[in-house]
Amino acid sequence: MSSRYDQIKEQGLAAYPHMYDSKYSPNYTTDFDYHKFQSFMVLANGEKKKDTFFRGVGRIGARREASKKLYFYKLLVDGNDVQICGNLGDYQAACTEEGKEILKDSPEFIWNKNSQLGDIVGFYGFIGKTDKGELTIFTTEGKILTPCLHPIPKEHFGITDPEIRYGQRYLDLIVSPSVRNIFKTRSKIIRTMRNIFDDEGFMEVETPVLGNSYGGANAKPFKTFMNDLKQDMYMRIAPELYLKQLVIGGFNKVFEIGKQFRNESLDTTHNVEFTSVETYWSPADYNSMLQLCEKLVSKIVFEIHQSYKVIYTLDGTDVELDFTPPFKRIDILEELRKKTGYPFINLDTEETRLELLELCKTKDIKFPPPFTTPRILDKLIGEFVEVECTQPTFLMHHPIIMSPLAKPHRNDPTLSERFEMFVCCKELANAYTELNSPFIQRENFQQQMKDKNGGDDEAQIPDDDFVKALEYGLPPTGGLGIGIDRFVMYMTNQQSIREVLLFNIRNTK
Repeated sequence: MSSRYDQIKEQGLAAYPHMYDSKYSPNYTTDFDYHKFQSFMVLANGEKKKDTFFRGVGRIGARREASKKLYFYKLLVDGNDVQICGNLGDYQAACTEEGKEILKDSPEFIWNKNSQLGDIVGFYGFIGKTDKGELTIFTTEGKILTPCLHPIPKEHFGITDPEIRYGQRYLDLIVSPSVRNIFKTRSKIIRTMRNIFDDEGFMEVETPVLGNSYGGANAKPFKTFMNDLKQDMYMRIAPELYLKQLVIGGFNKVFEIGKQFRNESLDTTHNVEFTSVETYWSPADYNSMLQLCEKLVSKIVFEIHQSYKVIYTLDGTDVELDFTPPFKRIDILEELRKKTGYPFINLDTEETRLELLELCKTKDIKFPPPFTTPRILDKLIGEFVEVECTQPTFLMHHPIIMSPLAKPHRNDPTLSERFEMFVCCKELANAYTELNSPFIQRENFQQQMKDKNGGDDEAQIPDDDFVKALEYGLPPTGGLGIGIDRFVMYMTNQQSIREVLLFNIRNTK
């Protein structure tokens, strides 16, 4: 590592120079304009525009020494690949105008000889095309700004070790344009989402990530301790309860894009830290949110792919996902009755719980305790309904016993005004008409606490502050949450959630 540094010093060059004395300095020019660079693709092969200059800073991703007087580079400039050329003749022509003579070993040109893969270099030169038609910046000035002291894998081979890819993501990004494109798409998805919400009149807000309590979903939280107050605190599992309090406070259309934390298992579609968007709208209900969800998802898909149809590799087979609205709708209990022959009535009784448990045994559906009715129903839905939801599908009207924060259905109080959106047999969105009765909400929290005491560590705990807020009056409200990481997986054809997260949790044991 030190030998490279010593080599640069021996050449009389500064290994980590400041930029203020060069033409590509930030205080001399604006950032490199990649779109303007691309606009010169119309040039003819071999054509050069010596009156149009570009300057910038980039990392050497590929380097070819054609001779001691001619060098070609592929630079990574702000996530884009840009070809530059160091030709002694161009340097001599530029310096002749200034009355200077440049040789291949002159300080102004020798950086080309000393550069290596991974180095950060500054460049200044005119635009043109090579005889082979490659858009290129022909430099008349350059400098190594920061040497790379470790070998960089060649782009052609990339990095195959997943632990290096995820543990040293910066290295993966340097050598893999396809990986960079995933995160460009992710950024575009979130930007498009914000634009749609803005067009629809929603206000973006921020709510606490660390709190005295947790709620808004059935999940196990991360627990920590606040030294100053000497009390337990929790990382949020969802922003729902805070966002509904904002609706109570008078903000009728709000949304939040942020991190959630659930102390649960890791697999190809789950991460303990994930990004979601949640939005609340009043006056509205689950029908309003269904239309909003359909519009939001389909518009983003079209913005990314210029089509509603996307190819996704599912279990090794390419599947065409069709996000053309409207999406398919399935009534959950009706579908379960068809598949199992069980009536699914009186779901709140002990007799039904035991019958459902026996149904699971008959169908060889195994899962760990506790065997509460909501958990049994969730397993049955997963086994018989979700597995058929490859195309975008809304699963409608969950039993109210499964939905402690949702409002009972207006025509059947045993059901909820709720839907989940599934794609490739995985949940992408969840929404419902929000429960706004403080009396029912308190009862639901109490039942959740019984489930928790019975061993269900994912059950929610009572939140008295939220119930008190409901007593001030939550207007008719619809809520919607969408998992952004999983959405990015579908839009970029990635089969593991780790591929769409810039940085991943690692096992250091």
